[in-house]
Amino acid sequence: LKAEGHSVIEASGGQSALETLASLSPEAHPEVLIADLRMPGLSGTALATELRRSAPQAKLFAMSATFDAALGYDGFLRKPFDAATLGAVLNGVVPRFEPARAADDQFVLNEAVYQQMSRMMSPAALREVYEAFLNDSGVREQEMRTAAAANDLVSVRRIAHALKGSAGMVGARKLASAAAELELGVYGPKQVSALIDNLLSCCDELHRILLGKLP
Repeated sequence: LKAEGHSVIEASGGQSALETLASLSPEAHPEVLIADLRMPGLSGTALATELRRSAPQAKLFAMSATFDAALGYDGFLRKPFDAATLGAVLNGVVPRFEPARAADDQFVLNEAVYQQMSRMMSPAALREVYEAFLNDSGVREQEMRTAAAANDLVSVRRIAHALKGSAGMVGARKLASAAAELELGVYGPKQVSALIDNLLSCCDELHRILLGKLP
């Protein structure tokens, strides 16, 4: 990085990074901050909150070898990443968040999860679970639109995180992926409406499939 003309400041952990930022004048703050989600001590969302306070103008990226919750960050870099990807980030080209994709990610509903649930509960209970999930998804979609209208992207990401978890539990794979993009993706107020529309489209797809499957 130094060979390419970038100035680099290293810190051994989250608290050390905050202390380093506090010692710098605002003009000397880095333009980009990259934090490892697996650091010991202060890390994750708590670190993101403190870094935002200390260096509000900096772009903030989380990195990890596994797909982790990175609420509060501008983007997510999955390790290992190459020099070109890192260079693009440092030059202001923000990578689009894309979760790891299994071979069958094209399917809206994880059939294995659906079959497991159908064996564990009665047909009436199964229908009730999926109807409750779809109703809850609609409520959360409206909550995200309200938050987006107020430019409250932190709340949008928080709601999307909750929806991603519940979608995963019922095997709503495509919906979970759409929620993950809203949770961890890099976007602004102008783009969030299209992402919520995509999430709603995933709900509609799931509903159509369930109409043909539920007893």
